[in-house]
Amino acid sequence: MRTFYMIYLLLLNGLQRRTLSPSSSSLPFGLLRLANKQINWQLVLARSVRDDFGSVIGKCQVPKDPNPQWRRVAWSHDCTLMAYADSTGTVRLFDLMGSELFVILPAVSFPGDFSCAVAGLIFLEYTASTQWSAELLVITYGGGLKSYLVSVGTNQNFQENHSFSFSAHYSHGITSAIYHPVHRLLLVGGCESGDDSTSKASCCGITAWRTLSGSPHYKQVTSYEDDVNTNQKRGFFRIPSFRLFSRQGDEKDGVFRMSLSPDGMLLSVIHFSGRLSLWDIPSLKQRATWSQDQQPGFEEINPEWKTSLERRKKIKDKEQYYPLEDVSWWSENVLILARCSGSVTVSSVRTLRNLLGKSCEWFEPSPRVTAAHDGGFLSLECEVKLAQKRGRLESNLSGGASEDEEADDGGDSDSDDESSAKARYFGYIKQGLYYVTEMERFAPPRKRPRTVIKNYRLVSLRSTTPEELYQRKIDNEEYGEALSLAQAYNLDSDLVYQRQWRKSTVSIASIQDYLSKIRKRSWVLHECVERVPENVDAAKELLQYGLKGTDLEALIAIGNREDGGRFIMPGDVDLDDLPYEDMPSDNEELGIKKERENKKRRELLAKVDFSRLTLEQKELCRSRLKLLSYLDRLATYEESNMQALDFLFTYHGAELLQHRLAILYNFPETTSPHEYTILLPEACLDERDELVLIPWDEQRHREMDWCETEECRAVLDQNLFDDDSFLYEETPELLRFRTATPSIQLLTDWYQSRAQDIDSCSRQVDCALSLVRLGKEREIPGLELLCDDLVTMETLVYETSCELNLTLKDLQQLSNNDKLRLLMKNSSTECYVKDVFQWMVPFLHRCERQKEGAAKSLLEEYLVSLAQRDLSLPLIIFQHSKPDASIRTLTSTSCQQKIIGDPDQLMVVALECIYSCERDDQLSLSYDILECLPQRGYGPETDITASLHDQVDKLEKHLSVVEVLEKHGLQKPISYVKNSQSSEEEAHQLMVKLCRHTGRKNPPVSETVWRGLLQDLLDMQQNVYTCLKPETCHQVFVESLLCSSRMENVRLAGQLMHCSMVNQDVPVSLSFRGKGYALKVAYNNSVELVLAAAREYFNSSTTLTDPCMGLARACLQLITDCPPAIQEELDLISALSQLEDFNVSILPLQVRLRSVRLSLIEECIAQCSTAYKQSTTLLNLASLLRVAGDDETMRKGQVLILLAEQALQCLDFKASYIHCQDLMAAGYSPAWEVCSLLGQCEGYGNLDARQELLAFSLTHCPPDNIHGLLTASSDLQTQVALYLPL
Repeated sequence: MRTFYMIYLLLLNGLQRRTLSPSSSSLPFGLLRLANKQINWQLVLARSVRDDFGSVIGKCQVPKDPNPQWRRVAWSHDCTLMAYADSTGTVRLFDLMGSELFVILPAVSFPGDFSCAVAGLIFLEYTASTQWSAELLVITYGGGLKSYLVSVGTNQNFQENHSFSFSAHYSHGITSAIYHPVHRLLLVGGCESGDDSTSKASCCGITAWRTLSGSPHYKQVTSYEDDVNTNQKRGFFRIPSFRLFSRQGDEKDGVFRMSLSPDGMLLSVIHFSGRLSLWDIPSLKQRATWSQDQQPGFEEINPEWKTSLERRKKIKDKEQYYPLEDVSWWSENVLILARCSGSVTVSSVRTLRNLLGKSCEWFEPSPRVTAAHDGGFLSLECEVKLAQKRGRLESNLSGGASEDEEADDGGDSDSDDESSAKARYFGYIKQGLYYVTEMERFAPPRKRPRTVIKNYRLVSLRSTTPEELYQRKIDNEEYGEALSLAQAYNLDSDLVYQRQWRKSTVSIASIQDYLSKIRKRSWVLHECVERVPENVDAAKELLQYGLKGTDLEALIAIGNREDGGRFIMPGDVDLDDLPYEDMPSDNEELGIKKERENKKRRELLAKVDFSRLTLEQKELCRSRLKLLSYLDRLATYEESNMQALDFLFTYHGAELLQHRLAILYNFPETTSPHEYTILLPEACLDERDELVLIPWDEQRHREMDWCETEECRAVLDQNLFDDDSFLYEETPELLRFRTATPSIQLLTDWYQSRAQDIDSCSRQVDCALSLVRLGKEREIPGLELLCDDLVTMETLVYETSCELNLTLKDLQQLSNNDKLRLLMKNSSTECYVKDVFQWMVPFLHRCERQKEGAAKSLLEEYLVSLAQRDLSLPLIIFQHSKPDASIRTLTSTSCQQKIIGDPDQLMVVALECIYSCERDDQLSLSYDILECLPQRGYGPETDITASLHDQVDKLEKHLSVVEVLEKHGLQKPISYVKNSQSSEEEAHQLMVKLCRHTGRKNPPVSETVWRGLLQDLLDMQQNVYTCLKPETCHQVFVESLLCSSRMENVRLAGQLMHCSMVNQDVPVSLSFRGKGYALKVAYNNSVELVLAAAREYFNSSTTLTDPCMGLARACLQLITDCPPAIQEELDLISALSQLEDFNVSILPLQVRLRSVRLSLIEECIAQCSTAYKQSTTLLNLASLLRVAGDDETMRKGQVLILLAEQALQCLDFKASYIHCQDLMAAGYSPAWEVCSLLGQCEGYGNLDARQELLAFSLTHCPPDNIHGLLTASSDLQTQVALYLPL
């Protein structure tokens, strides 16, 4: 089935109901009157049935039309195109999304003449060509018809197909047109013809036209008699008559609206006069007709109008609301009729009886209706409201109406003053005077504009069953009508009371009004068991009502099958009411009544055979057990807080004691355990001196009910208690505590877990500590360590405030030393003693209880860790541990107690702290600590004590060494002295550092200081560094003097050395005479020290004139007998001046490091071109440089070779020959090469000398060179022979 669409019309310009005079148009007056009553609209919205018309799928914005009631809208056969025509006859085509495709303009249009307006807008399926999508018929009220071919898509366009005119048949134009696709008939309606000779349909203005494929395209379907009568009355030159109706008495009846039945067999027609007629199709035979007066309910007016003052004014002329406004079809035999009054009925085609019931459905005036689809139809209505009247001043200031305002029409808005005849008379006079004089004083009062508010609604009416309507009434909370339907159609009235019960709060009234009227027992019992009222009283009432319906009377009725599934209430006697309510009666009357009830119960119980209970009886018993259980719990619930739990465990122990630990575990962590002390598990010693749990003292609320007996429970085969697994769904770890008789180990585990949970969840350490202490009071073992940790935690959190984010789990993972450091972390120096006694001492005592000796080791570790960084805080500890000393603290209680009471421990810790200090500025604090230690003879003497005193004495010596070092500006930690006292190497290095540090001081120290330094060195050696000899100290001291870069220190060092082998020494300075000073450094050591100092100064010099060079010379001159080593250093210094003379730029250190000293001679020769003439100087320099070591012959030969070569290069053959002669005279064989060169030199004219040179070369040359030299010698001899005289 094609998807059904509905056009939703919205009004933008207001509801237009202008009454047009017949002279303004050629159309029938009846048509104008009914058309003006229609809903006007300006905007077209498309909605789909797929979502129940809930959303807009297309929006077509159209131009504003002053006469919107003359518009038309039509859908194409496939619902893809929509055509829209305005009051001028302009047609616009839109697609499904609301986009405008094209516009078809009318041929002629005159303002105010609606003959060009469209009376019929019809889409036909076009199959002749694929170029066009559909055929559109546009039929005007004037009788003109035009056919257009339209296409969409890429070639969207339109084309006029043909035209036709109905004016020859309808002189006053047509009023309605519809198309019958099955019979291909165009049904046209207009004014009645008044010709009795024609058929009944034609007389009433209804004709049928068959569509043709060619001209004339339309042919009226008539009988033979109609054709004959028509030809007789029609002349050749007959002109169509357009009568102008000027009086209402001349008005003719005609067709206003037509509608085809779903099967196309019937045609319903609304006439101008309000008459309704039915016609057979295609014969157009009248089936039935009803004038307006004959139509049932035509004169009915909306009952709501009678209560509205504004509506009552408008219904003075009721007749204007009687006519039919719209007609459609519900089915083939049922019509949908809509009137101007707003009434909509679904009526039978035979009698027009309203099938909806006695009353019609009321809408706003003049609704529009659609044909039925999917069991319902749609109605469009417009609610018109006037805004509140504005004040006169506001109206005058506004100056007129805005675009959204309209003046009231006609008598609908006349004021009360104008209602009288006198007011109207004077009004007419003033109006006439105004037209004559045009004076403002006679101007009629301007009517104040009123704002019109219009609400449009698209309402769906659907067919339904009594059950569906009944459910809808219940959903809409129309309970009275729902009960009437239930009574009329024999429906289940329980649904009404169930809905009312669920929407109301539980009370005695709601139970009586709703719950007591529900017959279904299972539903009532379910509500009694599952419903949770808002207060205790209501819950009690509900439970008691359930118990009344589950008593023995109901049980017996179910067994006798007399209940029918109904909720049965007992007689006058309520067996279970008495135990829960206090009856105002004396004891005697109460006893008599109780005895009577017990007798009645025994009689009823005798009728019950529990072994043969039916399923329904068992279910009743189960429900009663639940109700009794809930009522008992409710009685318990009325107790307060912790008392309620005590009450629960006492009276519901069988159910709850197994969950006791889990329930206590779920108490708020911020609740103090002292508030629920009575609930905590407790242990005690039994006869065998074993710890066991003290059981809970259980009691009962009331006497046992008949359904709680073992006989009944055995038949029910029901668990005595509810499923309690939900208690552990979120915390399954608590399942291990689910037992009514926990073991002692489990209790210990519970206390520990609960304390840790309190701390982790709430950080309430005091609550966790209180719980553990309460557990210890209740003889629960294994809580001591946890208690100690919580005490420490409490101190950390509430007193020290050092680690607020620390948890118990974190604390337990720390060592005791870390815990102690945390305790004392934020303690200031001023409050340190108080904090020690308040925090540290109790912590040490707790550790001592856990493990013997832990306090001593822990305190020692803590103080040593402090001493590594600073001795200030350990000093405070030692000062308040000093034997027999008056200790001043902030509290009087701590004055008489010592932190470290054992003298031996005090000495051990003090020694460890001092030696562990890594800083070099703690000497004074170390001496203060030393003052706190006990003297020899204090307390009992033991070997350990004596050993400790020895260690303290040694510490004092170590401190003296540190003091010496600090005095001379060389600070060292005390541990350094202890670690280096046995190492000769480290001790020697320390002495050297001390002396060198003193020598580098600026300004230089005096001789007195040096004297004191020597004495300090000797004291250090004597007291601590016994691994060294006193001579070593002297040697280090002298070495430092020599290396101090001060000439006076060098001379002073000479007084402390043996400077000659023959002891010809410089006298010792008076300042060094005395004990230890007469000792001098041995001669050999003195030489070594002098050489080392001189070489250091020499190597550090940059030039010969550097001051260090003078210091080096001064050091060397201290040794008076000048041994070879000293002389060599002095010669090296002298050589520097000669190298400088030859312009050789070189550092002294480079000279010393030059392995081949001959290269320095070569550099001198290279720097001076006449160096070969200074052989004596160069030979002396070579001697100073120790060229060739101590081999003077080689030294002289090497130098002379260099000089001979330079002379030869300078062509100074004579000088070269002189040097060669010296070489030959010395017999220096390596000189053969330079002699060979000079002997073979042709420029040298002394042939004899040359022969001598070659002869020396032949004598000392290698064998490989002999042949060449012989040749040269032979040539020279030949030359000599040639030059000899004959």
